[in-house]
Formats: sequence, C-alpha cells, structure tokens
Amino acid sequence: MNKFSNKYLSELNLEQRIELFSELLDSINASIKKAMLEFHPLPLEYQDLLFYAWLTLQEILNKSKTKKFRAELLLKVLEAIRSKCIEVCAKSIKNYYKKLNFSIATCSLSYKKPNKDTILDSKSSLAIQKIVNTYFENSNEKLAKQVFEMYENIFSQKEICAILDISKNKFNIIIKNTICDLQKTITLSLK
Repeated sequence: MNKFSNKYLSELNLEQRIELFSELLDSINASIKKAMLEFHPLPLEYQDLLFYAWLTLQEILNKSKTKKFRAELLLKVLEAIRSKCIEVCAKSIKNYYKKLNFSIATCSLSYKKPNKDTILDSKSSLAIQKIVNTYFENSNEKLAKQVFEMYENIFSQKEICAILDISKNKFNIIIKNTICDLQKTITLSLK
C-alpha cells in the first residue's frame, strides 16, 4: 500500500486506485458483508454495494492530503464504506415503503370497482401502516419517528443531524435499529 508514497493519494491515477482498491478488497468485503447482514432480506446484491464502496473510496482519496495509506485512513475508509452501504440499504427500504404508500393512494383514488386483489392489497398496506405507527408509539427511542420520517422525506444525513442536534453515530444507530426492527416486525406480522 505504501508503494505510492511519492505521490499524494489524491493524485493517484486510475490504475493505481484500482490496484489500491484490490489490495483493500478483503477489508472492504468484510464491511459490505456487515452491512448486508443487517439488512438480509433486501433485494440488494453484493455487486451493488461494491460499486458504492468504490465510489466512497474515490471520494476519500480525492479529499486526502496524505502520502501514505495508514491504519487510521484505512479505518476511516472502512467506516465510510459501511455507513454508505447502510445508507443505500435504508434508502432501498424507504423506496419500498414509498411504493406501498403510492399503491395505497392509487387504490383510494381509483374509481373502478375494486376487485378482490385490490382489496387484499389495500388491506395489507393499511395493516403495514398500522404496524409502523404502533412501532413508533411503543419505541424506546424518542427520536426514531422523527429521524425515520425526515430520512423518508429525503433529508440528508447532515441535515437531520443538524436539525435534531444529534451526532452522525447516533443517527446511524437510530436508523439502523429502526429499520431492522420494522423489517422484523412487518415480516413476522405478515406471515
């Protein structure tokens, strides 16, 4: 990793960046797998998250002002990759719920005579909404509902942290726990 020590990391060319990425691939895979384990039933593939890992590494290298790839920079890269993967997984879940909400709205605006499938679909969507509301009412985390709703309404992580005056770590913990709990609760109740 230190064979590029005569250049700043931000000045590495594409071949050197690819070589660095391949040297870090084992550690990057571990970070991606940690994120995937937290969001197991999502329809995301390893290659999707590997792409985001590559983008995250590029972003960090572009901002880097050092010449050596030290352990502290490696930890920063791995944490950034893990956070990015969690963010992508959370957005995937958020998009799923937006589709559910859209289907509820479309169903309620429909003037056609509802068929059996539409009725069952809207009933399960309403049941999911009830489960989500009940979860937030019984949640021990006071900020869970606010964080989740703001995140669902496409506020960035920085904006949410600034508005609610919480740290990035606290945000990640809240969003991860909320999404995992909702995922488990909804999956169990729909079986």
